[in-house]
Amino acid sequence: MDEKRTTIILVRHGECSANKEERFRGRADFELNELGLRQAEEISAALCALRPTALYSSPLKRARQSLEPTARKLGLEIAIENDLNNIAFGAWEGRKKSEIAREQPELWNMWKTAPEELSFPGMESLDEVGRRSRAVVDRLVSRHAGETIALCTHRTVLKPLVPYCLDMPRPWFWKFHFDNASISILIHDDKGYSLFSLNRIDHLTSLNREWN
Repeated sequence: MDEKRTTIILVRHGECSANKEERFRGRADFELNELGLRQAEEISAALCALRPTALYSSPLKRARQSLEPTARKLGLEIAIENDLNNIAFGAWEGRKKSEIAREQPELWNMWKTAPEELSFPGMESLDEVGRRSRAVVDRLVSRHAGETIALCTHRTVLKPLVPYCLDMPRPWFWKFHFDNASISILIHDDKGYSLFSLNRIDHLTSLNREWN
């Protein structure tokens, strides 16, 4: 049977200061911190073993930086995909989660219990994130059919993207966990998308987990 199987490696960017400080990041353009830069090298060791033929990134620095060691080692360019950008979080961007919990308890509770329903001025919905990121992956799978590609993006993109690829009904946001610098893999073939591996961190020597 002639079947083209495409491997999509999903990378969450390495740690930045806002991860460590438990802030909502959104599209605020944080750079990797010292640990994040080390994680980028460790991501590279794992990705080079998987031999991607193309690298794609969110436009934000922390995502691009996470792929730079891989790009150097494999001699590849990092292509920027704007629709892999993080969710727009409006006035929450850069704010500590503890402050949001204290000042806006109703919205914070919805974030913790039903984020798919959360909406406030300036915030992009999780469904919007899921639709745009799935469209990117569909397009790249068509472009790279039968190849292995790597995409570096953000937690609040990966959490809608994976269920959108798997056609999962709500709720789904808190059913998946993605650590900083983790690697997950989707496979696409004539049966559609399947989840091959989730939140691989065996390549990392250190990480700080984010649960909220």
